[in-house]
Amino acid sequence: MDIIIVGLGNIGKLLASELSEENHNVTVVDVNEGLIDSTIERFDVKGVCGSGTHCSVLEEADVKSCDLFIAVTPLDENNILACLIARRMGARHTVARVRNPEYSAQVDFMRNELGVSMMINPEYLAALDVFRTLQFPSAMNIETFSNGRIDMVGFKVREESPLCDKRISELNFSFIRDMLICAVSRGDEVYIPNGDFVIRKNDTVHITGSHKLLGKIVKELSGKKKVKSAKTIMIIGGTGISVYLAKMLISAGKNVIIVESNKNICKFLAAHCPKATVIWGDANDRDLLVEEGIENADAVVTLTDADETNFLVSMLAESFGVEKNITKINNVKLIKMFDRIERASHISVPQNACSVISQYIRAKSNVNSSSMKTLYKLVDGEIEAIEFLVEDYVKFIGKPLSSVNLKNNTLIAAVNRGNKIFVPSGTDTIEKNDIVVVVSKSHQIYNLNDILL
Repeated sequence: MDIIIVGLGNIGKLLASELSEENHNVTVVDVNEGLIDSTIERFDVKGVCGSGTHCSVLEEADVKSCDLFIAVTPLDENNILACLIARRMGARHTVARVRNPEYSAQVDFMRNELGVSMMINPEYLAALDVFRTLQFPSAMNIETFSNGRIDMVGFKVREESPLCDKRISELNFSFIRDMLICAVSRGDEVYIPNGDFVIRKNDTVHITGSHKLLGKIVKELSGKKKVKSAKTIMIIGGTGISVYLAKMLISAGKNVIIVESNKNICKFLAAHCPKATVIWGDANDRDLLVEEGIENADAVVTLTDADETNFLVSMLAESFGVEKNITKINNVKLIKMFDRIERASHISVPQNACSVISQYIRAKSNVNSSSMKTLYKLVDGEIEAIEFLVEDYVKFIGKPLSSVNLKNNTLIAAVNRGNKIFVPSGTDTIEKNDIVVVVSKSHQIYNLNDILL
């Protein structure tokens, strides 16, 4: 596809990297010439310096031949206007980053009247990601499929875990048929494990299964001591994610404390989250955080725009033994470094946004990709978990899975058939209208036939 990306912030740069690697023809547009030059040097993309709201700039970027136009600048209005102009100049599809809830509420008008094909709110997606993770006391991260009926949960294996130093084929739990170990990350390596794979201490294991059962299963397998559900959550930083998250948590009956250094933002938070306790203060002030009860919090969620602050607060929460420690990482290069903090898990706004946009692109790239319902990029994008609706085009409908030759590093992790969730075995078949979750490494999956050899 011919794709134009306007805005080279964290999301724009990650999109340029991933889409160029997937062999799309990518042109980037930004007002910062230095960003344009560095992006061209690093990735196989073209570049145009200027504003995405100027017709002459878009003409130079060849917008009339553009299959997909993506505007991800910091300003909602610029993104919407750029998409409107691009559509009028010939772009086939447009995607706008829109953070203001008032714009998000007008999605039908934006699509039907202004021609914005898709609006994405990365801050809301990130808040939802944190909220889901807080529901699983033992989990580092959680992804959901099939309208919440299927979960994929990642957790770190401790020495006392019944998984530690065990070969997968040797595992024999009462719930073994209700779950599947579908990915393991160890240091810088990521594996789609087979039965001979041995799980080690500090591995991060990703398992899939029914939402109803997976919480208890993860608690059993992680080796973690009993962890109570989070009742009091301290949020560091009054960002857009914080507002969305605070509202979700308050609606769920949680106690929320927000620490923010900007007095005007504190007033905004107090007005929009009246049931939260808003503290005006510097998150880098250890004494302040101690005074406000960080060591007694059930969870600490660090959401500032400064990675240094997020790291320091996470380390402080870790030192106090806070069980749930979730941190936003703005620079995706720092994710592997952050994984060394034992109790901490992270969210990446750029990665969340790229997963959603990648799903949209694949749906537009292949006639059968309309059956793709959800796509998550996991473990720094090395693993993809994709949800499909099984339709007539699928070649292996009705065949026992033991007779189906799948590509290496690819597996079918879970199936929803008429709201019955199961992990498929070799004797099971895939049937029309099933919802299936596929996990893959090193493959670009556009439809279910792409998993076949």
